[in-house]
Amino acid sequence: MTLSRRSLLAASAVLLATRAARASGSIEDVLARIARARFPVRTLKGPFTQTRTIGLLSTDVRSVGSLALVRPDRLRWELAAPDAVTFWVGPEGLAYRSQHGQGSMPASSARIAAALQDLHALLGGDLARLAERWSLTLLRDDASGVEIEAHARAAAPSPAPGAPPGPPMGVRTMRFALAADLVRPTHALLVEGDRDQTAIEFGDLSVNAPVDDSTMHPPA
Repeated sequence: MTLSRRSLLAASAVLLATRAARASGSIEDVLARIARARFPVRTLKGPFTQTRTIGLLSTDVRSVGSLALVRPDRLRWELAAPDAVTFWVGPEGLAYRSQHGQGSMPASSARIAAALQDLHALLGGDLARLAERWSLTLLRDDASGVEIEAHARAAAPSPAPGAPPGPPMGVRTMRFALAADLVRPTHALLVEGDRDQTAIEFGDLSVNAPVDDSTMHPPA
C-alpha cells in the first residue's frame, strides 16, 4: 500500500513537472507543435455559438452557426437566422450572402487580406504567420490543450464603406484555446474595444470528415 502511494506521488510529480516545463516553453515551440498536429488535417467542420457584445447598444447578440474548413485555403462561416449570413474565404478573396444580397471583395485589399489571414490561421492555418502582425503570449499549455493571447502590433485599418456585417475586423486582442489534440479550437475571444467584443464557443468539431466541395465556393 505504501509503495502504491509513493508510486502515485512520483507519477503526479512527473506529470506536474512535465506540465510546468511545457508551460514555460517558448511560444515558438508551441506553434511548431500545433503546426505538426495540423499537418495531416484536411477538413474541420462543426457548430459554434457566437455572442457579440456591443457597448454602444448595451446589449449582447447571440448567434449560432457552423463552420467548414478545407485546408489549405478555404473556409465557410455560416450564421443561422436571424443573422442568416454566410461568408466564404478562399484564394480569390472574401464573398458573402445574406438576406440583403450577396457580393465579394478582392483579396488584394490589404485590410481584407489581413483579416482573412488571421481568421484562417486561428481556425486551421499557420499560426506562426500571426506573429508578423501580432504579439503572441502563451497563457496555458497543459494536458487539456493550449491557450494563446495575441495583441495587435498596430491599429487595424477602418472597414471599407458599405462593407457587410461579419467577423470583427478592428480587433485589438485575440484569445483562443485549442483542445488537447492541438487541432480543434474550443473557444475564442476577439476584443475590439473596451466595450465591444465577440466570444465564440465551438461545439463538437469533426476532423477529416467529408465536406461537399460545392458548398465551399460562393454562388456565382
